[in-house]
Amino acid sequence: MHEAAHAVVAVLLGMTAQATLEKGRPGCGACDIEALEGADGSHRLLVALVAGAEAEGRLLDRPRAWRASTDDARAMVGLLGDLGRPGAADKLATARHEASRLVRDPAVWRVIEAIATELTARHAVGTARIREAIRMR
Repeated sequence: MHEAAHAVVAVLLGMTAQATLEKGRPGCGACDIEALEGADGSHRLLVALVAGAEAEGRLLDRPRAWRASTDDARAMVGLLGDLGRPGAADKLATARHEASRLVRDPAVWRVIEAIATELTARHAVGTARIREAIRMR
């Protein structure tokens, strides 16, 4: 669900994405996202990065401590710098709010579920297939 959420949100926000799961290693996956240039592109990428954890919270349907994978956290720090920097925590909070709103939208959630199911079966799903699933929602 985590990688599917990254990919679906990235595509919804106008980026390209390729989500993968490692065969025989449950829970091990990645999502390569090609971000847009500039501050807006960085913001969209940050929203897509936090969408994985937000989707896990929705899946569990309960309050949860927010966590990020090591790779996600590295990418976030690359975008934000030190969270103690002025404005960094606010940018992260805004991205979390937007990601939460997206993954809790029933139509978007159906797409995330469909892509997660396909990802489990095929181990890779890219932008074209995600766009098709979005159109079908």
